[in-house]
Amino acid sequence: MRFPHEPLERQSFYTRYLTPMSDSLRLIAIGWEYVDSSSYRWDGLKRQAEDGAVFQFTLSGQGVIRYRNREYVVPKDCGFLCTVPGDHVYYFDENDGNWEFLFIAVQGEDAIRHWNSLIQLFGPVISFQDHPEPMLCISRLYAHIYNNRDFDKFAISSELYRFVMEMQRIAEGRKVVQMEHTPEPIRRSIQLMQSQYALPLTLEELAASAGMSRYHFCRTFHMKTGLQPMQYLRKVRIEKASALLSQTRKTIETIARDTGFEGSSYFIRVFKLLVGMTPNEYRQSCSAASTHSLRIEK
Repeated sequence: MRFPHEPLERQSFYTRYLTPMSDSLRLIAIGWEYVDSSSYRWDGLKRQAEDGAVFQFTLSGQGVIRYRNREYVVPKDCGFLCTVPGDHVYYFDENDGNWEFLFIAVQGEDAIRHWNSLIQLFGPVISFQDHPEPMLCISRLYAHIYNNRDFDKFAISSELYRFVMEMQRIAEGRKVVQMEHTPEPIRRSIQLMQSQYALPLTLEELAASAGMSRYHFCRTFHMKTGLQPMQYLRKVRIEKASALLSQTRKTIETIARDTGFEGSSYFIRVFKLLVGMTPNEYRQSCSAASTHSLRIEK
């Protein structure tokens, strides 16, 4: 994979805000650096800076971070997270040859909250070898700032939030779901759910449509979508039901039957669980002048 920053030159950019910024995840610095001297060393308890957070991703070589009482090597395709001030030191050892990396420094309440949450989920060092999406966000942000003199602080904060959401996706064990990249057996089962949701489909029938054993089907389906097959079917049915609620005057009982639910009571219970309101409340919330399309995510 070729990252967006790769055709550019190594540089570091630092930001200062002349006007107050209401968003609470803001970029303070971003850079692409290459070090080969042991003079490179940052102590989280001695840095003279406002409260903030750092993410650093190794492109080549390796560095080290001592986080609290444990040392971690940060090799190629790995990155570390830390908050400032904090009980950590990250540094380079000349015996390791070199350390090339991309980094961001951020500030704000959301920055501290998200970084602490991610460190709790992953630990301070994370491998991105099978999960390039967060790194793509940082590489894309570096390329954007390198190529544009105008600094759009809102667009940049938006990209930082995207980075955080990609990290959360990995934390939940989910990959980016794109139908064209989904294995054909799983795609067949999803297409069956999308077209035959009104039928009383069973897990065995869905596994058979994929040509897999029940166990292997459930495991693969969850790995690709983040949901179990019957959860996904329920999601499809509620999405279809929401369209009928907003676009037709069919009764609740009829909509429940048309979307594969055994009865209206169960339909109402599931709808409220996933949507946060009853079918009637959802129908009343829909404007007659617009077409509503509801999508349910995990």
